[in-house]
Amino acid sequence: MSFSSKVKAEIVKTSQPDCENRAYIRDAYLQAGTMAHPQKGYHLEFAVTPMYKPRLLGVLAEFGLLPKEHTRSNGEILYFKEADQIATVLNIIGAHVSLMEFENCRVDKDVNNAINRAANASAANADKVIAASVRQIADIMDISRTIGLSALPKNLADVAKLRMDNHLATLDDIGKQLSPPISKSGVNHRLKKISYIAEECRRQQQ
Repeated sequence: MSFSSKVKAEIVKTSQPDCENRAYIRDAYLQAGTMAHPQKGYHLEFAVTPMYKPRLLGVLAEFGLLPKEHTRSNGEILYFKEADQIATVLNIIGAHVSLMEFENCRVDKDVNNAINRAANASAANADKVIAASVRQIADIMDISRTIGLSALPKNLADVAKLRMDNHLATLDDIGKQLSPPISKSGVNHRLKKISYIAEECRRQQQ
């Protein structure tokens, strides 16, 4: 049984006297409403004729519901894509069990989306670390081939050696391995100096 059919079966089974507007929306869904399973996407719609469309729009507006409209070859459609509005419709028509299932799916999707966003952000940060490390290692190698790392001040040479030995280490990790340890910003400052020296070495080689 589709999710839409489950909603209809529920509201038929639990139907009870209600206010006119709620009853009108419930009847409209029973006669010409459909809903996608929330795991696949958020979509609830009413198929309407030009004669009944203004009335249904007006009744929905009484509950703060503003559906989007679409014309198909076989008639007009009023539909909702927003989860909050779909939840409101389910509540209005008395489909409370279906509403709970809808909200559970919604929570699962929100959690999964949050996990995916975090994973994507983590991957993006890892890519940035790798790209920065590649640039820094290239600078250090250019210095080594030209003036030699021994020409660097000790504080810069120490950072250069740690970077060469730890290609994927973060700046924070490098800072902790120094003696005495320094902050991430301190490591970044020294690497910028190394980059400047490397650029000067490259200019002299041109």
